[in-house]
Amino acid sequence: MLLNKLAMRNFKRFRNQEIAFQDGITGIVGNNGTGKSSIVAAVLFALYGLQGTGLDANYIVSSFAGPQDVCEVRLDFVAGGNEYAVVRRFKRRPSSTLHEANLYLNQKLLASSVQKVGEEMQRIIGMGPGDFRNTIYAGQKELLALIESRAGSRKDWFMQVLGIDYLRKDSMEDLKRIVDAREGVSLELSGRLRELDAASVRDRLAALRADLARAEEEAKRAGAVEKNAIAALDNARGERDRLLFVRDRFLHLAREKEVLATDIARLRTECREAEEEIAGRRRLQADLEALAPLAGRYEPLKAELAAMAETKAARDRLSLEAGAAGEQVREYDERRARLDAGLATLARDEQTVAGLSREVAEWQALRGRITAMKALQPEYDRLREDLARMDERFVQTERRVQENRREIETIEEKNRHLRALETEIGDYDGLRAQQEVYLRVLEYSRQEERCLQEVRAGSEEMSHLEGEIAGLARQLAGMAAIEERIESAASRKEYLTSRTSACAERQETLREEIRRLAGHRADILSAGPEGACPTCRQSLGAHYEELVENLAAATASMQATLADLEYEHARGTIEHQSLAAELADLQQHLTVFRRLKEQHALSSTRYEQSAGIVQRWQAEASEHRAAIRALGMDGYDQAAHAALRERIRYIEGKRTAADTLRGACCRLPALQEERRRLIAEVEGYLARKEDIEAKIARLGFDPEVRQRLEADAEALEASYRACTEAEARLARRPDIEEELRAVVARADGLRERLRVVTDELARLTFDPERFAHLNEECNRAEAAYRTTLELRVRLEEIPRLAGALKTKQDLLASRETERLQVEKAVNDLDFDERQVAAIEKALAGCERDLFAAREQEIAIVARITGLSADIEETTGRLARADALLRQQEALTEEIGRLKLTRSLIKDYTDYLLQVVRDRIEEEAGRVLAEITDGRYSTVMLDDDFTVLVHDMGDDYPADRFSGGEQDDIAIALRVALSRFLAEVNGVHDSTFLIFDEIFGSQDEGRRNNLLRALRTQEAHFPQILLISHITEVQDEFSTTLVVEMGADQASRVREFA
Repeated sequence: MLLNKLAMRNFKRFRNQEIAFQDGITGIVGNNGTGKSSIVAAVLFALYGLQGTGLDANYIVSSFAGPQDVCEVRLDFVAGGNEYAVVRRFKRRPSSTLHEANLYLNQKLLASSVQKVGEEMQRIIGMGPGDFRNTIYAGQKELLALIESRAGSRKDWFMQVLGIDYLRKDSMEDLKRIVDAREGVSLELSGRLRELDAASVRDRLAALRADLARAEEEAKRAGAVEKNAIAALDNARGERDRLLFVRDRFLHLAREKEVLATDIARLRTECREAEEEIAGRRRLQADLEALAPLAGRYEPLKAELAAMAETKAARDRLSLEAGAAGEQVREYDERRARLDAGLATLARDEQTVAGLSREVAEWQALRGRITAMKALQPEYDRLREDLARMDERFVQTERRVQENRREIETIEEKNRHLRALETEIGDYDGLRAQQEVYLRVLEYSRQEERCLQEVRAGSEEMSHLEGEIAGLARQLAGMAAIEERIESAASRKEYLTSRTSACAERQETLREEIRRLAGHRADILSAGPEGACPTCRQSLGAHYEELVENLAAATASMQATLADLEYEHARGTIEHQSLAAELADLQQHLTVFRRLKEQHALSSTRYEQSAGIVQRWQAEASEHRAAIRALGMDGYDQAAHAALRERIRYIEGKRTAADTLRGACCRLPALQEERRRLIAEVEGYLARKEDIEAKIARLGFDPEVRQRLEADAEALEASYRACTEAEARLARRPDIEEELRAVVARADGLRERLRVVTDELARLTFDPERFAHLNEECNRAEAAYRTTLELRVRLEEIPRLAGALKTKQDLLASRETERLQVEKAVNDLDFDERQVAAIEKALAGCERDLFAAREQEIAIVARITGLSADIEETTGRLARADALLRQQEALTEEIGRLKLTRSLIKDYTDYLLQVVRDRIEEEAGRVLAEITDGRYSTVMLDDDFTVLVHDMGDDYPADRFSGGEQDDIAIALRVALSRFLAEVNGVHDSTFLIFDEIFGSQDEGRRNNLLRALRTQEAHFPQILLISHITEVQDEFSTTLVVEMGADQASRVREFA
């Protein structure tokens, strides 16, 4: 997979930037914070979206983007011989996120959603975002970290990159966490089993079942007593119901007597009012006779007034019609005058059309020629544009020819310089052999000093551990007493738990009974002495006070018992809490003692290990001293080594310059081929230019002629428009003449109608004063007429009112008879309220007997309920103890399986690391041989992934070699890792590598050595991108992209020439 082009719009610090990638080593150079690494982020975002960058979505869109702007990244690349382009658009809204993705294969849409594009990228590249990043990207200072970091962190890094760390971090840690949790649960289950004490629970269960049998026998006897009390109560209720029925009948008759008395008084009043109404209506006859003469004149006056009103309406209508006709006649006369003026204007238009006919014909001819030339315009413009583009391309080609010539001359000069350098660096290998001896002596000296330091540190640690072991032994003396106190406190806690639970249940039973008694007492108080009992519905009477007092006494007794239980429960709860706190404190002390015991065992083991380590370090220091003497030296000579290093550094600088010159000289054949191609392009341009100029000449199109014709046509445009307008007006002459004839005919008809209306008005006569007098007389007659009608209606209702009066008088007599009958029925009942009071008192006595029987039964039932609950709770505790025992056994078995699984995973991880390490060693050896021209070809990784290189028959760590050689080893190891990851993921195409800030603080010589090593890998990785803030190296790259920050704080990329 190779990169072609990257386009970014509103991505991180870039507003609108396009980057073209070339083969070879490309440097991306710029100050810190200018956005160099954002280019890598854009590549990963285009390929894998947010998942590939590892960035938060809030930091993708540029801060320069507006609310409606969208972040867009496009990456063009080649993979498997096909050209791909992936485009992603991203926008963060307040309530949602826009993320669109499209993938194109050879300029045709392949996938068009985030999910589908992700699946296709996985298929094309052959790996996910994490593996891809580890394959192609080396982060800041990663190369030196492969060699210089601590052994543990270096191994962790390799496991993470190789994808093995998840077995340790996820599987091993998860399993350990699960085992610890299961062991904690098992410990907790053991404590709970001791608290439950299954044997004592079984004894308690047998005692509770015996108590329950005795309570059930007592309940049967209480039930028989309650049955007798219910029978007596039913008899008393029957007698009470009979007396209550008699009382209801008595009260009903009394209410009926009162209703009859009210109806009799009302009927007497209504009869008196009806007699007065009839007498008043008979006096209205005299008023009717006085108004009769005037009311008789109403109809004649009304007819005469209507006739005069019709005459007045006709005169008004004719007057309006005459005025309207006169107005219309004047309007038609004015319209006739306007039409005559219009005909006169049309006569002048005929003369205008005749005078302009020649100019109009000339204008039409000009327009025809202009249209013909417009048809040729597009072809003419296209040919001129082709010619302009060819001229521009010729200028560019000519400029490139000159640049090509200068580049060829520069490379030829570099070739001569290269031959001189190769002569100067001939003794480099001999100096390197001397350097190797000094480095080995230096390494042995360092190793000897390190061993001695470890011996001193181990001795100090042993002294410290001796004191620590003695202190821990003293602290462990009181562990047995703590365990005995825990067992005693746990037993007491279980007893208190049982007692408080029983108290709580008894309290709830008493509270429920108190609420029931309070409700019953409230019902009796609301009924009062005269009311009925809410239970038996009989009258309370004399039993009211006694019943209220009994209920109050029972409630007070239960409340006193409840208070005692609450005190006992509170005391038991406090003691239980105190014991729980004490038990928790003792458990903490026990945990501390157990940890101290573990720490004592661990410290003893560490002491023994430290003693063995000190002996090994002493032996290793002796071996290093012997190796120094075997090399023919008594010690390390720093001054001589420094002089040798300076000489080697000088020659390495020359070698780096030679490597750079070789890379540049390789471009000479390509530049010569480019020169021949440019010359052929120039010759082809000249031939195409002549052909286009000939086509323009044959076309016959002249812009100046077209402009002149358009100017002449524009000069005649006014005459053409005037003629057209006059012809349009002449076309309307027939319509105007027809309209004039219609106007004349309509005006004549209106004048005739006006004469007829005027004659008819002269014939009609009307007297306004007579009309007003008749109207007044008619109004007075109408009032008298309406009054006489009302009086007749009232007089005609007198017979109806007399009949109604007779009916009410009869009803009055009937109501008086009914009242006498009701009074007799009341006397016959002979009802006495004292009978009801007596039966209510007897009923209350029966209810008290029943209440007492039920109280006894309730107490027995409550005791049975409590015993049943205790039995159920005890049975539950026993079942819980059995379940906890089974659960503990299952947990013990599961913990064993989990520990076995953890051991197997650790063994598999070690095996997998060994297999991967062998593959990386083999690949790193091949790469290092390519970089060093076969000088070093064997690389090994020990158990801590420390890098060892074979030299002169022995394996040496990487830090034993010179700085430049360490860079070669680091490059070989990182490239081997990338090759291995690509092979594992099935990627066989050439791809690119990205190194981010790998130079660190290296000097110029080591930087040039790194570049030389990377150039040897261009066959495997045609594109290598180096990101650096060091601007001095920009001349050493095949292509240099400079990242700068503009005045608007946006990043920009330019190619360094």
